[in-house]
Amino acid sequence: MRFALNQSVQVKYIEKQKVLFEWHQHDCFELILTIGAQGRGFIGSTIHAFADIDLALIAPGVPHTWDSQPPYDSAELVVVILWPKTLLACAIAELADLQSWLDSIASGLVFSRDTAEQVREQCLALNTASPLNRLTLLCEILAELRVRPAKGIRLDHSRNSERLARVQTWIASRVDTPPSLAQCAAHINVSTATLKRWFAHELGCSFSQYCAQLRCQRAQHLLATERRPIGVVAQQCGFTSAAYFSQFFKAHTGMTPGAYRRQFSWRKR
Repeated sequence: MRFALNQSVQVKYIEKQKVLFEWHQHDCFELILTIGAQGRGFIGSTIHAFADIDLALIAPGVPHTWDSQPPYDSAELVVVILWPKTLLACAIAELADLQSWLDSIASGLVFSRDTAEQVREQCLALNTASPLNRLTLLCEILAELRVRPAKGIRLDHSRNSERLARVQTWIASRVDTPPSLAQCAAHINVSTATLKRWFAHELGCSFSQYCAQLRCQRAQHLLATERRPIGVVAQQCGFTSAAYFSQFFKAHTGMTPGAYRRQFSWRKR
């Protein structure tokens, strides 16, 4: 993630759009405020349900995605705040304390509805704030979050969780040529039976279901943001047959790829 020379805090303000997050990770911290949506958030090997308003803090290098669910096909508002992982590492004691707290976060935190409401206006104010005021507001937000209890997420420090996160990252980087269960197990030196058990226990789904969801999310992202032919999108998501891709996509979303893309025709005007 590159930051402008005069902006240490980057803010993305997304209104009334479908939640198009796909599995990704950054080398910086990310704070996400979601308003007017419901679904599930995936942070590393942890899943949390969200509704109406949600606030999550994600550590650098942790793969994550959000999956919206009916009746909310789009979020009223999503505010994404990103900043370098060592931004507050300095000789100023108050800032150094905040940096130490951030460094202690293994994968991420999800905060309660009350906490999200508490910092909501400050998060919204970031969108129009000057670069210096953005930094000040971010420090105020983090100072508030630091003393608030985190809810709805397990911070699993086990080696199993770390290795499962490595597999998730590896699969996400190879959606066009998805690895098999055996290849993934070999990648982290465990048996296929062990990896199957980890997927069921940690992610609540089978390996094949997880890969299918990932491919579907990638297809949704490409269809919504690019003009490439559907056959090309199918290939980029690991399908050799456009017809089978269309069948697969409709089974998972209830829509054909073409119908799904037409929802986003306004993006291409």
